[in-house]
Amino acid sequence: METLKNIDEQLFLYLNNLGTESWDGFWLIITDKYLAFPLYALLALLILWKTGFKSAVISGFMILGTVAVAYGISLAMKYGIARPRPCNTFEFGSEMRFPLALKGKECGDFGFVSSHATVGMAMITLIALILKPYFKYILAPLIAWVALFSYSRIYVGKHYPGDLIVGILIGIVVGILAFKAHGWVQKKYSK
Repeated sequence: METLKNIDEQLFLYLNNLGTESWDGFWLIITDKYLAFPLYALLALLILWKTGFKSAVISGFMILGTVAVAYGISLAMKYGIARPRPCNTFEFGSEMRFPLALKGKECGDFGFVSSHATVGMAMITLIALILKPYFKYILAPLIAWVALFSYSRIYVGKHYPGDLIVGILIGIVVGILAFKAHGWVQKKYSK
């Protein structure tokens, strides 16, 4: 376990130190959870357009439920495991980059697993599976989005790569299970 932790820390330091001050603004925008709202609104409109009102309402409730479950899992793991975020790990203070705009701001207590990655991937997995019959190639750009905002969490010093990888894997599982439940609920209530 100690070896994995060391690899995770070294990979974090490498990826975090790829940053430069000239890119800080871009990554601070990408890491903002509210930036994704227009994307999610667009995806909701696509679901409405392709599946109809009643089916879209059911999908909306399933997506909200998926977000709640994924967020609950991520919080339980964060406080159950209690691994400090890189920005709270004093031994990295002089080694890691931290965007100037975040200096002096609250870092958050624990980072394993990333709620951004867990919730984002669960939601994206469910939405992509709902829309796949209508948009064959929808998964690739959505996964690219998850990869982009996941890296942003390393860039701003909030998460180790392992926090994100495990969060993404949990998100995929939650999203697939939600899609299975979605199919059952759609059959039962959209008639």
